Amino acid sequence: MRKKIDKKFWQVKTMKTEFSSGTLTSYSGILPIYQFMQKLNIFNSLEQNLDIPLHHNAKYTTGQIVSLVTMGMLSGLNRISKFESFSQDKLVQHLLNLETKLDEDTIGIRFKKFSQKHNNQFLDLLSEFSRKVHKKLETDSDILDLDSSPRVVYGNQEGAMKGFNHTKKTAKCYHPLLSFLNSTKESLSVWLRPGNAYSSNNAVEYLRDVFAKLPPGIKELLVRADSGFFSNALISLIEGRSNTFFLIKVKLKNLNSLLESRTDWQPVSGNPLQECCSFNYKCDSWEKERRFVALRTVREHRTVQAGWAFEHYVYDYVCYVTNLDHSPNTINQLYKKRGESENWIENVKNQLFGGTVSVDDFWANEAFWICSVLAYNISVWFRLFTDFCCWRQEHLTFREWFIKLAGKVVHSGRQWYLKMYKAYHYKEKWLRMSNYLSELEFG
Repeated sequence: MRKKIDKKFWQVKTMKTEFSSGTLTSYSGILPIYQFMQKLNIFNSLEQNLDIPLHHNAKYTTGQIVSLVTMGMLSGLNRISKFESFSQDKLVQHLLNLETKLDEDTIGIRFKKFSQKHNNQFLDLLSEFSRKVHKKLETDSDILDLDSSPRVVYGNQEGAMKGFNHTKKTAKCYHPLLSFLNSTKESLSVWLRPGNAYSSNNAVEYLRDVFAKLPPGIKELLVRADSGFFSNALISLIEGRSNTFFLIKVKLKNLNSLLESRTDWQPVSGNPLQECCSFNYKCDSWEKERRFVALRTVREHRTVQAGWAFEHYVYDYVCYVTNLDHSPNTINQLYKKRGESENWIENVKNQLFGGTVSVDDFWANEAFWICSVLAYNISVWFRLFTDFCCWRQEHLTFREWFIKLAGKVVHSGRQWYLKMYKAYHYKEKWLRMSNYLSELEFG
């Protein structure tokens, strides 16, 4: 027999609503992030090194505005108008010493004051923070992944042009160059380029700049890149640096015919459908031979019964140029691991909003890109030092459970308090990561 339901349970509950509390925050997790940024001396460095001239009545410094944008990106904000709302958060105001909100016009106008010179200063600061991190980690060898990634924009932004992109082939876009260090997943630098730039355009100058920004403790380096960076000038630059190796996918018009003519194919252990070979080859514009490593995989096996006079194999080919002396199969596996850097690019673009926040000025948009890279680096560095398992998460996951935590800002007895939900599911992990910062010091 069914149990009789108490009708009182279904009675409509009433509750009054009002917007009256001024001390709440939606971003409690930004406090440990802020403390980590203080450990790296990020705020002072921004204040002292971005020498953008300001009007005498400017209320806020460039360091405050850049910090607000960077922390806003970490918190999931992707529009200048949302940064204005973010600046009204009580916790953010307290941390950044904001007396009132920062309106979107102030933010946009300040970023339009950035020039190529100021962006170079900004990028130099990124490398300064990176050196501190790697000095702490004592990194002595690493892998540098080079990549370029188109970013579609909507509007008439300066420098945005129609070019190759995967999403909308006829849309205007930018085509920035990025580089990542494998040991930490961080991005060392970003150069913004027009959308019609080919992958290797300015790549040599960019890589030379990245080499200058490498942490000095890295004594051995592997540069890994896709076929867009297959150029004699770039490879020569790498060869001119001691203890530096390269692994680059080959792009040649006659590549398939070159590989089909090879007679020295050897079976790959453990894979009956794959064969490999290694040989020295000199391209027409090169001054010397370099080592090429190739693999071929059976795509189709046409037998005599299929109408052929003899058995015939159709292959898919892949080829690399390298100065590593590893076996072809090891080279192939090492290159495949480069695919993870594609995820890091997507993190910068889609989770830290690289290219999403924009105005109509080219150098201002590059400055916003650098903010996205800085926010991304802060995220991976913070998680690397405080929780290795959390370091393997995407920033979106980390942001949802760690940063976007509701709290109440209270000032009592000359002391500021941040009060959060007592029964929060991730309380112990959140506190453990936060408390670790008290022991963390950078030289």
